[in-house]
Amino acid sequence: MKITMDQQTQRPVMTTLVVSGAVLVLLRMLGVVLWSVVGEQAIEESLWVEIGLGLMSGLILASIVATAVVYYGRTISGEMTYERIASAVTTYAVSTLALLLFAAIVPDGASHGRALDIVGVVTSHLIAVGVYVISISLAGFLTVMLLLRRHQRTRLYLMLQGALLGATWVFAVFDDVNAIFGVISVLLALTGGVVTLMNIKRLNWLATITLDKKIRLLWLTAMGVFASIVLAVMLAFNLESYVTVSTEMFLRGGGVLPAALNLFGFLFFVRLFFATMASLPNSGIVDRRSSEVSALSTLTRFIAESVSVNDLLSSVTQHALSVCRAHGAWAEIYEDDRVQVVGAQLVSEEYVLSLHGNRQFHRLLSTGDQPVHIESIPNAFEGGESMSAIRSIIAIPLVSDARRIGTLVMFSTIEFGFEADDLKLLTAFGDTVSVGLDQARLTETAIEKERMQKEFDVARNIQQSLLPRKGPDTDCCSIDAVTIPAAQVGGDYYDYVRFANGNLGIIIADVSGKGIPAALYMATLKGVVLAQMRSATGPADLLTRINLSLYGSMERHTYITMLCAEMASDGRALRLARAGHTPALLRLGGEMRTITPKGVAIGIVPPSRFSELIEEVTVHTRPGDLCLLTTDGVNERRNAKLAEMTFDPLVEMMKGMSSSSGTELVRETLRVVDMHGTGTDQHDDITIVGISFPDDCETCQEPDRMTITVGVST
Repeated sequence: MKITMDQQTQRPVMTTLVVSGAVLVLLRMLGVVLWSVVGEQAIEESLWVEIGLGLMSGLILASIVATAVVYYGRTISGEMTYERIASAVTTYAVSTLALLLFAAIVPDGASHGRALDIVGVVTSHLIAVGVYVISISLAGFLTVMLLLRRHQRTRLYLMLQGALLGATWVFAVFDDVNAIFGVISVLLALTGGVVTLMNIKRLNWLATITLDKKIRLLWLTAMGVFASIVLAVMLAFNLESYVTVSTEMFLRGGGVLPAALNLFGFLFFVRLFFATMASLPNSGIVDRRSSEVSALSTLTRFIAESVSVNDLLSSVTQHALSVCRAHGAWAEIYEDDRVQVVGAQLVSEEYVLSLHGNRQFHRLLSTGDQPVHIESIPNAFEGGESMSAIRSIIAIPLVSDARRIGTLVMFSTIEFGFEADDLKLLTAFGDTVSVGLDQARLTETAIEKERMQKEFDVARNIQQSLLPRKGPDTDCCSIDAVTIPAAQVGGDYYDYVRFANGNLGIIIADVSGKGIPAALYMATLKGVVLAQMRSATGPADLLTRINLSLYGSMERHTYITMLCAEMASDGRALRLARAGHTPALLRLGGEMRTITPKGVAIGIVPPSRFSELIEEVTVHTRPGDLCLLTTDGVNERRNAKLAEMTFDPLVEMMKGMSSSSGTELVRETLRVVDMHGTGTDQHDDITIVGISFPDDCETCQEPDRMTITVGVST
């Protein structure tokens, strides 16, 4: 039988059954009071009264049985555990002994088949209902117990027990007619007990519980044996007891049913008691295995949660110490020919390090790839007597990334202090820890990577804030720019400035290197540009001032290439100066030119020499002209064959463009670069500044020409 009912449905059903049963008990008590107390008549004196009260008793028993079915039916599909059995046996024994004690201390309120007073009615009903509740609950527990540990004939035996139980009660009812019926009733009850023993076969779960649980179970089953046999004997043979009188008054022959059920319980408790006794000799092995499984389970769970190598090793030594009953433990990690002691238990770090002064002991722990079990340190190698605190050890290699990184050590202060099983268990520990070490290191790496990623995000946001958010406001030309770092942050820089004469300036720069160092110099460069631009008279002057500020303050082999262009107020000319930067590409009147003014990168030569080498070039512009400024990440962009792009595709692209905006020039440049580098990673920062002189701009109509100024001074 299987009752499918969730907890939300079970509670109201059980409440309804209990309330219904309680109401029926009160009604029956009222009927007994009116008939026996007020009318002073025994129940059996009237057949109809006995039948009516018997029917009410039957309904009360039905509500008790239904409540037990609902309560125990939901548990049939569960697992029979020690906790459930111990709880059920404890509840039964305590309830039975409490009922017997209650029946012993209250005065008998019944005589010759009738209740003498109202107190007698109440106490007799409480005792009778208590007997049936305890007995039926015991029957429910035994049924669930047998079904959970079923064998091939379990259901057949349970049905046979039910039939024998019913027949036992029927023959007990007619005991007053002829004594032979009572004898048959007793024989049927004993037969049911034999069937109970036949049904109880599988108690092998006892072998899996620990010694302390077995000892507690012995005490509980002994209490169950005592309680069940006392109640069964009292109901079956002690006709003068208040318990027996109360059950007989409640239901004719009613004492037989709970007597038989408690007899079945007695046989079960006896069987369980002796099975527990028989399993005691192997309790030590069970305890050890349970401890090992628990330790490995705890260790596995800790490994799944651990993010620190040190925390992991500390937990390992602690668990290994308790499981192996060692006198001390530690783990050691080898880094750069140094020994780091981690998670030392009952031993000091200084003492462990002193042990490594013995070369043979050091080689024993730090070399080899197999576990080592030394049963007697004094006999194992020379100098072993000096290690007075250690007499036997187990050393387990710890491996991470396919290389030995440390050792897990257990020691005992007595010789032959470990068993072979200890070595097997610690080897399993070592294998588990090796997996955990890989996981912990990966976790630490991931955390560090996440932390660095957050720092990179902050650095990228800061660097982006240093760059102009939009192009400058000017009516004579269209300017746009973009920078794409090769890493999280880059060393490329562009900006728009105002010179001392109020003219607009465009700067593009490239710090040698990539990543964080280049980004830091880029931020420094931004500050220097802001400090010097208002005093500079032109591009060459600004670059000279920047070199004066930065020369000698940058690391060796670090330099900055820059190109600065000044836009005439009327848009008729561009003045350019270059500090070792990539050339500027200009389309002037439909003709392409590469403008490469002389100059050396910032930070390489002293200020006096820098001003001698730099030159300015002035280019007059017309409507429809284009100017493209880039960093070397553009022309040096490589394809799958590692061939650099050069300026040729850009020149062809600019030749074919119609008069357009700076944004369109930047977009087309990116398209050419992406087309060349398809399928390859970007290896350098890319920055593009596009300048367009629209057709509707009032620009110079003079013939195209250049003016070159050499040796600009500050």
